[in-house]
Amino acid sequence: MQSEPARQEMRRKIKDAVSRQDAAAVVRCGRDLLGASDKPADVMFCASAFAGMADAMKQQLGTKRLKAYVVRSVTVEPILPFLNTEAVLSNYFLDVHVGGYGSYIDEMMNPQSALATFEPDVVFVLLDMEEIAGRLPELCSDGIGAGVEEEIEQCLARMAQLLKSFRAGCSARIIFQGLVVPDQTSLGDVGDGNLPHSLTNAVATLNQELAALCRTLSDCVFFDVDRLAARYGRAGWRDTRMFLASRLPLSSGSFHAYSRGLLRALLALFRAPRKVLCTDLDNTLWGGVLGEDGPDGIATGSAFPGNCYFEYQKYLKRLSSRGILLAVVSKNNEADVREAFQLRAADLALNLDNFVAYKISWNEKSDSIRELAQELSLGLDSFVFVDDNPVECEAVRRQLPEVAVLEVPVQEPWKLVGMLSEQPFFDSAVVTDDDVNRLNEYKAQAQRAELADSAGNRDEFLASLGIVCTFQSALQAPLSRAVQLLAKTNQFNLTTRRRSAAEVEEFASAAGGQAVVIRVRDRFGDAGVVGLALARHLGDSCYIDSLLLSCRVIGRGIETALLAHLGEQALRAGAKRLVGEFIATKKNAPCATFYPDHGFTVKASFEEAQPGSVFYELDLTVLAPSSPKWITLEGNKSNELSASAVFSS
Repeated sequence: MQSEPARQEMRRKIKDAVSRQDAAAVVRCGRDLLGASDKPADVMFCASAFAGMADAMKQQLGTKRLKAYVVRSVTVEPILPFLNTEAVLSNYFLDVHVGGYGSYIDEMMNPQSALATFEPDVVFVLLDMEEIAGRLPELCSDGIGAGVEEEIEQCLARMAQLLKSFRAGCSARIIFQGLVVPDQTSLGDVGDGNLPHSLTNAVATLNQELAALCRTLSDCVFFDVDRLAARYGRAGWRDTRMFLASRLPLSSGSFHAYSRGLLRALLALFRAPRKVLCTDLDNTLWGGVLGEDGPDGIATGSAFPGNCYFEYQKYLKRLSSRGILLAVVSKNNEADVREAFQLRAADLALNLDNFVAYKISWNEKSDSIRELAQELSLGLDSFVFVDDNPVECEAVRRQLPEVAVLEVPVQEPWKLVGMLSEQPFFDSAVVTDDDVNRLNEYKAQAQRAELADSAGNRDEFLASLGIVCTFQSALQAPLSRAVQLLAKTNQFNLTTRRRSAAEVEEFASAAGGQAVVIRVRDRFGDAGVVGLALARHLGDSCYIDSLLLSCRVIGRGIETALLAHLGEQALRAGAKRLVGEFIATKKNAPCATFYPDHGFTVKASFEEAQPGSVFYELDLTVLAPSSPKWITLEGNKSNELSASAVFSS
């Protein structure tokens, strides 16, 4: 806790930054103040300061502004400053509108409601047990639980009707809050733990079913507030007096934890997870310094404190199993590191094969991370760096601000896994087969690079890969993978529109619409679904809304194959022209000349043009794009969004 003079000095700096409209300074000083003080007054102060900086934050920091609507049956107003400040610290600005108390049915099902006219980007559905399952406490109280299962089914049916009706009329993303298991029940601790129809078991079952319901809806995330309450401590999660007096569902002490948890759920809907964790070795992956202690002297394995590091290794391995890439960034001698992994293999949960790459040298770590980003064709904002050295951590923060940095608590290594799991770096509501296969695909990419070095020329190399492309409807990709690509693809993305699942479904179902993905495999493996295009037909033209490709497969002609497929489908639908749009960003320079390179010419004017948009058109009756000769195309004849036949170009 900062002293009062220091606290007031931080406030003064924030006021001064606001007067200068210096967004970076406001956020930086606000972060410092909130990190040093847990006083609600300081949260309110920062929330007020941030509120007047929305436009400056968007212009100077690229802060994303979202319209958020709160559907509720409880009091939420005192919590909003905490949520808003947490959002700003994650580079989001929330314009929040709170719905009427208990009016959630009308708001979500009436097409003329305040919710509908607000046109939100995201809706928070925050209902308590009385609204979702008000009869459960009574039905569970006798310990027999007759009617509990039927009540749960009816609760689910009501919530399904509510959510599906809302989704049919609105494409806003949804965060649906679950229930908190009561801390005190009439059956007592023993009865609650042993009777099958206890309230604890009933609420846990209902939460699981509600989460399953959310998975059936596009762009809907279940917010597991009970998990958050359990971590915080259920006894202190709710202030009974305040709940009975004002329907405030939280104690003031849990506002911070609740707001962070709610924001994590929001970020999972709007921001792609990071893809790479770069870990140091000495006093991070293992205890001690390899160069001083030798392989036998480093701490790892089953005995304390080595088991602290062993737990961290196991956690990294679990991250890797769902597609998070692991890399080593260490100042060491590579031969010594290889020897350590070999001699201490029985005491290590990881081996070098678990890492997609390693930078073991005496170079600056920021340079090593830059090299990794280039080799993996990933942006720096895909990286997390974990290190014990505060100097190294600060250097990476300053030189690579896009990289998330986590400093290891050297004196308390048992806290590292907890610190890492508390961060939203790798949060994702969906894990696809393509995610799970990511490590193998990057290793296959390295094999392709070796082959490219030995090939005589580019065409010879590409022909030797045996590339096969398969076109599918984005709804079959599955849809979650299509939305994932839209959310995280930056380098080869012509418009960088972050379309939602509902919007993709609209393109797929609309007359003359196209929502197509491309799956790629070659002699080295299956890269999975790596590209997507959305298009619509207006008159005699086909307009490409989005066209994007994973950076892993750029440069093999796959982008041309995808464009050729769009052109073929457009001709089938009677279109004579293909119209493409390019919106420049800081990251999509690799595709800036894509349309001109394929024979498109600049379209002089377009009524739907936005600032920064450049439109191009191609006369399909004169020059239709064709797929490269080294690519074999596969498709399903019965699917209008797929290639009409299996053929080789």
